[in-house]
Formats: sequence, C-alpha cells, structure tokens
Amino acid sequence: MFINPCLVTTHWEDQDALETMFPQLDVVRDKRWVHHGKFISSGGISAGIDMSLYMVSTLISLDAAKGVARQMEYEWSYSCE
Repeated sequence: MFINPCLVTTHWEDQDALETMFPQLDVVRDKRWVHHGKFISSGGISAGIDMSLYMVSTLISLDAAKGVARQMEYEWSYSCE
C-alpha cells in the first residue's frame, strides 16, 4: 500500500500509535506537514491548513497560496517547520 519507507506525520498525540500500527512508515515528529512522493500528511488542524496552502502553492503557484491565505486572514509561512 505504501512506498517503503514512506515519510509521514500526524498529530503529536498520535505519533506513537501510528508507528505501532504501521511500522513500515517513517513517522516524522518535528514537521507540521511532510511531502513524500505522491503523499502529503499533516500533524493537526492548523497544520492541515498550512499543508493545504502548501498544496495550492505546489499545484498552482506561491502567489495563489498567498492570496488564499490573505483571503482567509491567515498568517501562513511556506515552511513546514
């Protein structure tokens, strides 16, 4: 199902459980979102918003993502840190 190893992230409360349930995944603990191949995962609600804006920047343009963030009145950084 997944590329081995597949880099992923999730909410900090669920990272241990994800590793236990899916040992073939490489859980990244210090990033808000992770883009690995065709998979993108995020670590929570606001991280999901950040990841979505990152996807807009990747699929359309950085200017489009900045425009969406501005429309949402959301402070967004391109970085996944």
